[in-house]
Amino acid sequence: MQRRRQIKQQRVKEASSPQRERNDTGKPQKFPLQRLFLGVVLIVIILVAYGIWQFAVGQTSTIGTGEPGPSSGDLAPTFILKDVNGTMFSVNQFRGKVIAIHFMALVGCSGQIYGINDNQLRQLGAVRSKYGDELAIVTVGVASCQSCDIILGQIRDYYGISWVLGNDYDDQKLDIIDSYADYVHNDGSIVLIDKSFKVAEVYDNVTTANLLSARIDQLLQVA
Repeated sequence: MQRRRQIKQQRVKEASSPQRERNDTGKPQKFPLQRLFLGVVLIVIILVAYGIWQFAVGQTSTIGTGEPGPSSGDLAPTFILKDVNGTMFSVNQFRGKVIAIHFMALVGCSGQIYGINDNQLRQLGAVRSKYGDELAIVTVGVASCQSCDIILGQIRDYYGISWVLGNDYDDQKLDIIDSYADYVHNDGSIVLIDKSFKVAEVYDNVTTANLLSARIDQLLQVA
């Protein structure tokens, strides 16, 4: 009798084992909360690091080396630039006038500019109002964003820019910046060209309308 009872219990135990396995298989697996938390933290760290890297890249100007070089006396390099309206123009068409060429980099792709360019654009606007067509002004932007024309257009409207404004990098090259590398040492530089199309003055730092006007007056008086 005892033997039969043991055999029966063993068979019941064996029959219930597959059922328990099936039940265990059907249960949802619990993901450890610690692993989930660590995964989220890792993703946040990666995103923050990428954002810092992007910001650092955006803060690096593509204009000038900061090193001094020749400042005047040579013929100015010629170039062709497409303005924000899509019109192609050559700086040669301004020969015989005093020309101010302003070099400006965009910071990131949201239209930010360095403080020096905020100042330079305002000062150039003042001298433009003073001299009118006697002074030709060209702002050469450097931007690699897909919406560069829109951004530059917004900058034009904000500062009331009535002169030529275009993007040197619209052809994926920095040919204008490269051609003026001997003169343009910093972002925001302004190069003055005289009536004989020679580089007359270079302003590598923040300047004023009065300082620009004093030099422009001299250049306009030269026959």
